[in-house]
Amino acid sequence: MSESIRNKIRQQIKPMPKARIFPTGWNGELTFEQIAEAVTPRVVWKFKRYGVYGQDIPDSLQSGLMKLWESLIETPDMLADKDLVHVMWLVIGGSNSNWHIRYHRRYTSFTDMAGENDYDVDEYGISGLTNPSEWWRTSERWAVWASKVDFRLDITVAMEKLAEEYDDDMKGLIALYILTTSVEPMETIATFGHPKSMVYERIKGIRDRLQRLLKEYDPIQPRTWQERLAAGEVEPYLQVVEHYQDRPLALFALYTLTTETKVRRFARDDKERKMIFYYRKKCLKRIEAAYGQAASF
Repeated sequence: MSESIRNKIRQQIKPMPKARIFPTGWNGELTFEQIAEAVTPRVVWKFKRYGVYGQDIPDSLQSGLMKLWESLIETPDMLADKDLVHVMWLVIGGSNSNWHIRYHRRYTSFTDMAGENDYDVDEYGISGLTNPSEWWRTSERWAVWASKVDFRLDITVAMEKLAEEYDDDMKGLIALYILTTSVEPMETIATFGHPKSMVYERIKGIRDRLQRLLKEYDPIQPRTWQERLAAGEVEPYLQVVEHYQDRPLALFALYTLTTETKVRRFARDDKERKMIFYYRKKCLKRIEAAYGQAASF
């Protein structure tokens, strides 16, 4: 390679661009990485004192440093007369850490309860302040949640026993799957290609086994949609309300269905009265369908 070609190549080689530097009031000119490295320990220490912890610390720090970077791009000399403590407060001010503090004052996550505090999530996840009718039905009225936890544990133990018993029996596992899910039995059996009679024989056996394992429990009687709504199960009802949100007479009809209010209170004339009665029938069918599709516990 000739010398002229080498010189031409050398002329085209450009040095790597230097990192942008910013004047500071505590240590002269620094890159943003150096500023962040200097201020991070102070910011984290303040976060911990204020009650920010866990993943919220790096999240808040990242937000604060990003705001500081954006400000430096607009005003490169903004830190020229500032000390490190001032920069620390700038980062904290842009970190949105107050949101995390307010959130954790109001809520305790299940992760914290199960992990850091060694609480039983199932126990604390079931409130003792339940519906009065449910309180009367339970055998332990002093702690309704205890009955619910016991019921969950008994169901879990029963299912584990059945899973172990049918561990090497594919037909039994298919039967267990059919009984504990909402799949279509015939389609499921056909998918696996096993004889229908043998799977149904195991379904009957599993039912008999569950009745023995859970003999202390009476069958749960299906609840009406009124009972489920009164117990706080409002999602299906709100779906119906949303469906009729543009029809005031239908909303009046819904109101009369869920309260003791008479139709004549809303009907201004005979025509409106007939329409409200018409919508009562329509709304009642839609409510029953909505609660029929929602699982009841």
